[in-house]
Amino acid sequence: MRGWEGTFVSRKREYALVLLFFLLLSILFTWPLIFHLHNGVVGGASDPLLNTWIISWNAKTIFTHPTHLFQANILYPSRDVLAYSEHLFTLGVIAVPIYYATGNPILTYNLLLFLGFVLSAFGCYLLIKELTGSRWGALAGGIFFAFCPFKISKLEHIHIFFSAFLPFMFLYLYRYMGKGGKRNLLLFGIFFLTQSLVSWHYLVFCALGAGLLWLWTAVFSRGREAWLRLAWVVAVLAIAVAAIVPFSLPYLRAHARLPGFERTLVQSEYFAANVGDYLAVERDNLVYGNAPPFIFRKELESDRILYPGLVIIVLALAGLFIRRRQRDESAAFDPGSFHKGALFFAILTSVGVLLTLGPKIGGVSDPLYTVLYHLGIFKLIRFPSRFYILAALGLAVLAGYGTAKVAVRVTGWRKSLRAGRLAGATIVILLLVELATFNLTVYPVPVWGEVPEVYSWLSEQGEVRVIELPSTMQDFPREGMLIYLSTYHWKEMANGYSGYIPFFYRRIFTEMQAFPSERSIDLLRGLGIDLVVWHWDWVEEERRAEYEERLVSAPGLSLEREFGNEAVYRVERGDTASPEELDVSLVSPRTVPVGEGFNLGLTVKNGGENPFLVAEEDPQPFLLSFLDPGGDIVYEERGDYRAPFFLEPGEETSLPLKVKGTPGEGTYRIRLELQGGVLEQRSFEQDLKVRNPQDLEDRSILDGGVYLKGDSGTVEIPVPDGLYPLVLRVDNTGGTLRRSDWEEK
Repeated sequence: MRGWEGTFVSRKREYALVLLFFLLLSILFTWPLIFHLHNGVVGGASDPLLNTWIISWNAKTIFTHPTHLFQANILYPSRDVLAYSEHLFTLGVIAVPIYYATGNPILTYNLLLFLGFVLSAFGCYLLIKELTGSRWGALAGGIFFAFCPFKISKLEHIHIFFSAFLPFMFLYLYRYMGKGGKRNLLLFGIFFLTQSLVSWHYLVFCALGAGLLWLWTAVFSRGREAWLRLAWVVAVLAIAVAAIVPFSLPYLRAHARLPGFERTLVQSEYFAANVGDYLAVERDNLVYGNAPPFIFRKELESDRILYPGLVIIVLALAGLFIRRRQRDESAAFDPGSFHKGALFFAILTSVGVLLTLGPKIGGVSDPLYTVLYHLGIFKLIRFPSRFYILAALGLAVLAGYGTAKVAVRVTGWRKSLRAGRLAGATIVILLLVELATFNLTVYPVPVWGEVPEVYSWLSEQGEVRVIELPSTMQDFPREGMLIYLSTYHWKEMANGYSGYIPFFYRRIFTEMQAFPSERSIDLLRGLGIDLVVWHWDWVEEERRAEYEERLVSAPGLSLEREFGNEAVYRVERGDTASPEELDVSLVSPRTVPVGEGFNLGLTVKNGGENPFLVAEEDPQPFLLSFLDPGGDIVYEERGDYRAPFFLEPGEETSLPLKVKGTPGEGTYRIRLELQGGVLEQRSFEQDLKVRNPQDLEDRSILDGGVYLKGDSGTVEIPVPDGLYPLVLRVDNTGGTLRRSDWEEK
């Protein structure tokens, strides 16, 4: 490697060889994907296709309709649906020339996958070489950071796998804080921004990593120039965050209107790693595939394959504990390099490992995690194990130091540069053997002429809305394929899946289990769905004749076109009921306990002759007032409720309204005011007593009963087939409070 020293030309040759080496490793570690770049994915048949769709949607939309970026074509009628998952903006920008040049979403996705491998390894190579001066150390560290078992296990999640710009961010931050220079500062900001816009995970990782390095540098900074540089770093970070803010707005909108959108501490605890996961490997690993007794084998798509390997642990320890001798001139032994490099990355590794364990470690609350969660920083993270990315980078840099030190020691012992090179090469080979994973499963994906003809036909149909049936709710591989196939027509479709499943999707596809019932067709009509793509190959053979008969005779449905296994049916347009046709009444308890919350209810009945449907996700506002006997307001509370979604003629539903508090004991007149929205402005009044809880809790037996809604015990089924609602009424006719022990329905 001596020939690489010196001139700019030799450095270009060095970088070209290193890039080629990392590219070959990428091919090896994903074998046999190289033969299926255009028509196959690794890592599963669902999430890779979801991410392929996101990248293609971005590439298609970024420069043509940027304001519609988050209004993607799946999960209709929900809005901001791109915010239900990671936006992958950086990957979309990179994908633009590939996507338009090839017209192949799968090829675009796989080339980005290879780019992630190569740039992650190369960036880490440059960072370690900057810190240690050792090319062998840089090779070893670059290999581990790009190809460590955790990264291979995340091939299905490109938003976690793609860490290409993270080491570059650290490299230019180091250069700026050590040497200054506007170019270094600018490049640090660019790489921070581009990596952060890969996913919200990387915004957290980049902010945490850069923040820790800033603090580590600040503690030991002396002099005006050093502090001025630190101030400029803060300024650049503020500019980068300001550029990221517009991408957060759709997520904030979704958080404000959708229940369960936020990642909770309970979820973080459930999906956190445990100590045993640090002894978990992928089943196809070359060395550990036969699983020694202390090793746990897991499937490729696991978030908990965290065993780094024995070689990297030994190298990291060597990087920390092999001390400098008098004749050691290598930069790896330099006290300044060790202090700002090895010690810092040891801290980064420790922080990353601790964070993978989530909000509790051994049942004890971890303040590092919980404080940052309550500050809002970690609310973007559902799987704490993904903080391993920071630990992987830290281990890679420490291993670079260890490799460099071992090579220098061997050179000194043998008094031969060749011996040092041989030691470095041996370490690299041992590392590769331990990390090697072969023969990954490649999932075939239809492209070009293999795509069913129905999708090219759909692309020519103008502005239509589509649903693909029979119902496939929660069948993620099938829905993932439908999402991918939508890249060939880009029509709005009710199908799809994402990191968040909206209410509309669950309700629509629950109803579609009865398709083609009259009720299900009424729902499609109300939604404005134009076309139903019916897949005969999803129908059990013994039920085919039944479905053929029902589809022919279903009112409001007509055959549009047949394509072998797929048939397209058109949904005829029809009238829907207006909000004015809804009968709304207030349901309230007669007595509630003082100082506690309680529930009210709105009974909403469709009194019209047509189905009622409204696709409104925003919470609807109300104002509740408690009036004393003199008519004065003694307590007010604002709240919200969810609008009714779908009601057939004569059907009714109950909408719960949560009240958080009450005034003191007494008899009141409550006034509920609906303040606009779907049900418009309406007002209701009713008497209510507020009593001491002890006076209401004498008995636990329900005095009353549970009844079918209505005056008789006869259930009238509104249509001859399909689903229908069954409403129960629960009456408490006693004088005491009845509490349920159930937390959920």
